[in-house]
Formats: sequence, C-alpha cells, structure tokens
Amino acid sequence: MAGTTYKLSDQVSFYSRSSLKSMRKLALEGADLQELRQLFGHYIPEGSLIHFPSPRGVGKSWFCMQLCIAIAGEWPDFLGESINMHGNTLYINSELSEKIIRRRSKRLMDSVPFPVGEQYKAMVYSTRRNLLEELHNIVAIVEKLKPVLIIIDNLRMAFTDVDTNNNKDITRLMFTLLALCEGTQTSVLITDHFRKHSGSLLSDSDLQAGSGIKTDLADGDFFLRKSGQDKQFRILKRGKSRHFEEAEGAKLLRMHPGSCWFELVEEQVNEAEHVGIRALRDKDEQKDFARALRLQGKPLDEIAHIMGKGKSTIHRWLKLAEGR
Repeated sequence: MAGTTYKLSDQVSFYSRSSLKSMRKLALEGADLQELRQLFGHYIPEGSLIHFPSPRGVGKSWFCMQLCIAIAGEWPDFLGESINMHGNTLYINSELSEKIIRRRSKRLMDSVPFPVGEQYKAMVYSTRRNLLEELHNIVAIVEKLKPVLIIIDNLRMAFTDVDTNNNKDITRLMFTLLALCEGTQTSVLITDHFRKHSGSLLSDSDLQAGSGIKTDLADGDFFLRKSGQDKQFRILKRGKSRHFEEAEGAKLLRMHPGSCWFELVEEQVNEAEHVGIRALRDKDEQKDFARALRLQGKPLDEIAHIMGKGKSTIHRWLKLAEGR
C-alpha cells in the first residue's frame, strides 16, 4: 500500500492511500460492503460529494436548512425520500447574516411538520471568511460534532479566492471537498448557481454555473427550480449519480408561503410542463400546450397565466381546437 499526503491548507493535510488489487480481490472485498445508507433517498447517499446548482431566489437555503432538521430530527423520510441514516448535521452559511439565519430558524422551528428528535443536533456555522482559510476550524468542528452531512452554502461565497470558471482552480477545490468527504467519512453537499440565461432550459448538469469539472468530480447532482404554473411550486430533479440510475421525472413541491416549509405535491411530473413553457416559439406548439393544460382541467385564467398570454388569446385557441 502506498500513500500520498495532500496539503489542503497551512493547518490541514489529508493522507490518501493508493492501492493495486485484482478485480477478483476487489469483488471479494465488495461482497462484505453494506448497502449505501440514504440521507435523502437517492439524492444524497452516505459518504458522497453532491453538487446542488439551482437558480437564484428559488429557496435553496430554506431547502438545505430543512434537510438538516429532517436528518438530525430522525425523520424517516423527507419529501418522499427515505432517510435511514441519522446524526448531527452541519450547515455552513457563507451567504446570509447570522441575524437572518436566526429569523429563518425560528420560522422553521415554529412550524415543523413533524416532531424533532433530541438525540442529534442541526448545527449552523456562519462565516464571511474564505473556507480554505477556515478549513482548520471546520475540521475541528467536524471532529467534535461528527456530522453525517455537511452543507456548504454556497460555492461562490464560501470560496471567494477561487475562480470557479477556471478548470485548474475548480479541480483543486473539488479535490479538497472530496478529501473532506473521505477524511471525515461524511457527505458534503455544496450549493451553486445556474449559469445565466438558462431559465427556460430543462434541468441538466450543463446548467451549472462555471466549469463542468464540478459535475465530473461530484458523485451526484440535483436541481431545484421554480415552476411556471404557480409561484409557490418548485421542481426538484435528480441528475447525474455514480450510485443510482438517472431519474426520468421530477418531483413537484410547494413552498408554503407562511412557514416556508416545502411539501410534496406530486411524486412524478413532466418537468417540461413547468419549466421552459414561455420558451415555446412555434405557435402550433403553444396551442397544443394550451389544449393539454385544458385537458388537465385547468381553468382559462390559469392557462393564460402559465403561458404568459391574454385570456382572450387562450380562449380563441381553444375554441378553434374545438371547431376542428
């Protein structure tokens, strides 16, 4: 067995072992491995680095805080996804002030949809410093807390000295996060933003902001988007995964306007019916879509709102379709 010591910062190093084994030997060792435990179903398995790119203003931070509460609170599932690995969680806040986090925490804890267990804690570490400079503090907290999940919100604010569009810089950063996963035996989820002018495109790993290295090196990614059908609706879709098959559909969620808790509306929806509607350029395609919404039982004013058209236009299209 060989090994290499990687210097992550002036205070923190990570020792990684290298090995040379036959596939037969690896297969025998693999037979003793337990099934991957799930922190959030197939979205976040244990010991994984997960990339979570989504548009601004969609509620990523609210979602991440709720996920931490659910895992530490010993809930059996959250938004229809199994949680069979519970423990302490660590939410690293690099974007919001602590005062905002206090208000959000109170709002969430005042209206939790299920009882929260007291065995584990959902902890928050707020800092405005570059996390590469804070790495020794983070490692000390992790060694004491032993979290099963670390959430870093968000990539750009947490690593201000890193050019996230530069392949070399982002590769070094992703290897640091992978080392954090391996060295602490925990899962790490890092939030990120979509690239610009991608609001009308369907969810895909290429929608992430910056270098594609992030998707290449992460163990999986998933997305949270606004729906064009209702301002409280969100689309949650899983993308790439090293451990599970890619998801075909998406979840439809609702963000409660009072509590800001997410709730599951529908397990499987067609993302195209919620995202990218206004990008339909061909008028016949628009008419077909209006008819499809009408067949779903949606009223005229709702179809007009979804499609960004006047009620009279939608009414004319539907009347013409009925006359065929």
